[in-house]
Amino acid sequence: MLKLYRRHIPNDEDGKGGCKHAAKGRKYTKCSCPIWVDGMREGKRSRYSLDSFNWEEASKRLLEITAGESKQDSTVSDAVKDFNDDCTRRGLKESGAKKYKELLNALLKFCEGRAITNVRALDVVTIKKFVDTFTESTLVQSKKIERLRTFFRHCEDMGWCESNPATKIKKPKVTNKPVQPFTAEQVAAIIKATDSYPEKNSFGHDNRARMKAFVLTLRYTGLRIGDTVKLSRAQVSNGRVLLHTQKTGAPIYLPLPKVLLDALKAIQTDSAYYFWTGTGGKGSLNTWDRGFRKVLKLAGVEGGHAHMFRHTLAIELLEKGITVEHVAAILGNSPAIVYKHYSPWVASRQKALDEAVMSVWV
Repeated sequence: MLKLYRRHIPNDEDGKGGCKHAAKGRKYTKCSCPIWVDGMREGKRSRYSLDSFNWEEASKRLLEITAGESKQDSTVSDAVKDFNDDCTRRGLKESGAKKYKELLNALLKFCEGRAITNVRALDVVTIKKFVDTFTESTLVQSKKIERLRTFFRHCEDMGWCESNPATKIKKPKVTNKPVQPFTAEQVAAIIKATDSYPEKNSFGHDNRARMKAFVLTLRYTGLRIGDTVKLSRAQVSNGRVLLHTQKTGAPIYLPLPKVLLDALKAIQTDSAYYFWTGTGGKGSLNTWDRGFRKVLKLAGVEGGHAHMFRHTLAIELLEKGITVEHVAAILGNSPAIVYKHYSPWVASRQKALDEAVMSVWV
């Protein structure tokens, strides 16, 4: 949709001659600056001058430009399908695309329950009611609102709605919990608890050996649980592991200690993977997550989870003075993410803080 606005005249090099209302932005239209038009037309961004200073005259010209043009409409279901197809075209990662699909499927169900079929009917009030159905943590809710904004930005660009209603929805305040690693005593207890894990299941696999190898992999590589579940035999050779992490896709080469290599060799399965059959996705991850929580229970460790091994490795490295850049490479993250989550444990940072405080000790 095309909209009129005043393009305020800027000041010259001496700071004079410009519009005194320039700081008020586009919303201010009562000056005599040139009138421009801006917006989406036929799916493309259009912005140009109407060669007029008179608002009434410019309005008439805009009507002439858009005469005969009808608003483009789309059903919510068609818009969702087009957006999902666009995610595929852009090569969005499977995990990210799945989150969009789950959210938009919920939006479709919400619209069906209220007999809403057209995208233009999804105004701010309606979208707020949809957001009010979210029951997850504030962090998850915030991410969902971001995805809604992306979806409606796509609809806006396609001309199916005049504005993005999701941008008017405020995200909940997210309080980041401090990173919690396992203590040395907890690590030892968890590894020891694998010796008490059930040996076999209905498939006859040596569960105890596989769980021990699983825990040691988490412990010494700092991999996310999803990457650990899909660790293949081909990725382990010459005492090292080579893989691409789920989130960044960056290659990681890590040396493995003998205790872990021996544990991996002890796994007796016909699968090309240590902890996965090669079929199924989230179900396998959930199975291993439940198994790991059972190990925590056996170890007497409360409130723990697999990702804490990742925190543990990162903190151990930083406390030994390993650079943030090297830790980021090991974790498959960026240095900025490492600083965000682990800055209290960065040795160089703590040293600088100590020196700063001690400098005033006169």
